[in-house]
Amino acid sequence: MDMNIFVLDASAILSGKPIELDGILITVPSVKREVSKRHDYAFEFFLSKGLSIESPSKESMSLVEKVAEEIGEKERLSQTDKEIVAIALDKRGKGNVCILTDDYSIQNIASMLGIRYQGISEKGITKKFVWRYKCEGCKKVFKERLSSCPICGSKLKPFVKRKMAI
Repeated sequence: MDMNIFVLDASAILSGKPIELDGILITVPSVKREVSKRHDYAFEFFLSKGLSIESPSKESMSLVEKVAEEIGEKERLSQTDKEIVAIALDKRGKGNVCILTDDYSIQNIASMLGIRYQGISEKGITKKFVWRYKCEGCKKVFKERLSSCPICGSKLKPFVKRKMAI
């Protein structure tokens, strides 16, 4: 039987909810930096439960970047978010991987990559989204979020290009 591998983002560590996990607990160094600034006790609790801190491979990071750009999540995901998804990709062949997160963008890209996820305080997403950005002035559509339209200088507004069942 495959081992359960849980990848924790900051929301899982900071939720304050009792999380009973039977399996390997993993996070990335940037989550440690985020959490330990003000919530050392929460991080220490998970370390006492066997939480390990690992960095994702460059290959997985590249794949996450590529998919994030394709589905319009590139600007919505922080570097830490991308690392969480990438480490889950790295661990996929070693057991049943599940990302514990309340972040909808992480859940969206995880579902696109076939990685399980579970919300902690929030219900998980029910559909996968592909995002695009439309200029409010000239109406040109862009794949990625820009600070303003390069054609007319107007603001870009996000919209869902496509919804897919999970």
